[in-house]
Amino acid sequence: MLTKLVLNYIKRHPGKVLDFRDIVRALDVAADQRKALREVLDEFAAQDVVLKLKRGKYAIPARVLLVGGKLTCHPSGYGFVTPERESGLGEDIFIPAREMGDACHGDTVLVKVASKARKGNKLEGSLVKVVSRANERIVGRYFATAKGGYVIPCDERYLHEIRIAPPSAEIKKGLADGMFVDVEMVVPPSRHAAPLGKVLEIIGAPGDPDIDYKIVLYKHRIPKEFPAEVIKEAQSMPLAVGSKDRAGRKDFRKQLSVTIDGETARDFDDAVAVEKLKNGHYRLSVHIADVAHYVSEAGPLDREAYLRGTSVYFPDRAVPMLPTELSSGICSLNPHVDRLTVSVLMDIDETGEVVHRQFAHGVINSHVRMTYTTVSKILVDHDREEMEKHTALLESFQWMAELCGILNRKRRRRGAIDFDIPEPEVIFTASGAVANIKRSERNLAHRIIEEFMLLANETVAVYLFESKIPSLYRIHEEPDAAKTQQFAELARVFGYHLQGRPGKRGPADFQRLADQLSGGQDVQFLSYLMLRSFMLARYSDQNVGHFGLASETYTHFTSPIRRYPDLVVHRLLKEAIRKNPDRERVTAEVATLGEVAEHCSARERVAAAAEKEMLEIKRTEFMADKLGEQYRGFITRVQGYGFFVELSDPYVAGLVPVSTLLDDYYEFDEPRRRLIGKGRKKIFRIGDRLNVRVDRVDQNRHMIFFSVV
Repeated sequence: MLTKLVLNYIKRHPGKVLDFRDIVRALDVAADQRKALREVLDEFAAQDVVLKLKRGKYAIPARVLLVGGKLTCHPSGYGFVTPERESGLGEDIFIPAREMGDACHGDTVLVKVASKARKGNKLEGSLVKVVSRANERIVGRYFATAKGGYVIPCDERYLHEIRIAPPSAEIKKGLADGMFVDVEMVVPPSRHAAPLGKVLEIIGAPGDPDIDYKIVLYKHRIPKEFPAEVIKEAQSMPLAVGSKDRAGRKDFRKQLSVTIDGETARDFDDAVAVEKLKNGHYRLSVHIADVAHYVSEAGPLDREAYLRGTSVYFPDRAVPMLPTELSSGICSLNPHVDRLTVSVLMDIDETGEVVHRQFAHGVINSHVRMTYTTVSKILVDHDREEMEKHTALLESFQWMAELCGILNRKRRRRGAIDFDIPEPEVIFTASGAVANIKRSERNLAHRIIEEFMLLANETVAVYLFESKIPSLYRIHEEPDAAKTQQFAELARVFGYHLQGRPGKRGPADFQRLADQLSGGQDVQFLSYLMLRSFMLARYSDQNVGHFGLASETYTHFTSPIRRYPDLVVHRLLKEAIRKNPDRERVTAEVATLGEVAEHCSARERVAAAAEKEMLEIKRTEFMADKLGEQYRGFITRVQGYGFFVELSDPYVAGLVPVSTLLDDYYEFDEPRRRLIGKGRKKIFRIGDRLNVRVDRVDQNRHMIFFSVV
């Protein structure tokens, strides 16, 4: 806190000479904090952020750009700092290895941006101070020494081996060389000494069942087991909806509502029903599990759900936000049983406009549990067997398809961007081994549910916003103009034009280009690059709109079983639609919205990183026995050290190191993202199709290495 105060003070007084006492008075520093203030100033002086003069005076240079942010380290020793949003810098700051000091991967740091500002067209800086440590606990492999041992972190980006004090007798009893352990950092690294840690827990040995799964959970601090008090509350939940629960609720049990999900889904947040009205409009009912009815605020279940923030989905399992008693039990909209809902009823005209909306505390009895595959068979393949099995629903499914088309056309008219990037699907054998990794198919049924959920989310967001009820919003800020211009220039190299002026481009400009790229694997890399030029969507208590969806007001409402922000929005909506809203309760909820938004955004990023890592583990596991095999693929990314190739089948990617290109010396043309042979002038660039051979699979680093055939 004191560091930040001093930093802000320095920024406000460039070119000034200040007495220590002046700084004390200006910052209102208490007597017991003055020693700490002097230490902060001396630390800044050591980094040339301020100049220490005689008689307790400090000179602030006229030009010094200090920026705080998060450090990402590279195994080679250098790093990049992602600036805090309020800094106004739209790009990362490169930190050379010699300027890294004692910082570690993930730390929040303060850096001084070089006065020369740019080198190689990139911002460059040096470390001033570690503001806060990110990794108090590290996962790694233990090796014994006479003095206790050391741990090599699993994450290569953590650049320091950790000295280990002699472990406790209990830990030592089960500890052996090469085991994976969870280590607590006791003394952080310094410029002169490696960090010191102690082993808290033995995770397991290489080759143990589920060892990769356990390592990922520990690395990302994802809690697997629920605390006893949470289990106790979950087990106290009713197994069925009683008459008291139904009292005062709108009864939708006779409605032909259905759930439509994947084959392996175990919990069902949403059920839908569509009917066509006499005036030609459609009535869409979206029923969402009323999780808030069962999860009371600030109780054990609520605290744990907040801590987790989201469910985490791995290829062969999930770590749920809520215990199964709720997620697969009383909250799940299972077929043929009564379930409580928060329901959104929307009358929609032929242009896709919501002409009437209604919100209700409801009770439903889902007619049937459908899958995307089955609905697609009915609507697209006209499968006779499935159609006969679901005769009562055929008309409703047809209306769903019609309404889906109307809603999609409306979104596209306003410029919503639809990236045609397939998700990977891991196929397992009966024994649990990876049989294949392929591109998942997105059929009409997927699009129906997607359109309905998007509309329900937006309708709830608009209602709360227009009612002046503070809420959590799902926001997606406008992309950085410099990044999108860089993408536009690269797209132009491949014959594609991104319309609009730099800094003035809207969603529709990107959608027009996305349409041109849709469906072609040979240009799919441009869709990836476009996506990378965008900001990350996040949660906020401030409504700034959703750029990618071209929506002025958007939230997450439809998945309260697996996302905590949706549960918060449910509570706000439920109070808003009551006859006598509890204003104090809403006020208490609103007071923490900013904090909830920040926390849940962070937990979402953690979940995404863990899911990505587990997918890479499965990819390397699948390719481990395919050394020497040849595949066809295309280049998706080019760096100075090599280029990445994505295979057509299976759906995996690997690195072709520049060191394997023996026919010439290759130089990196960074602006055009390509490697050029100095002698023969052969070029490897993004989008090139080529044949590669599997040379090596590094299962520790989760990397696949190719060579060009």
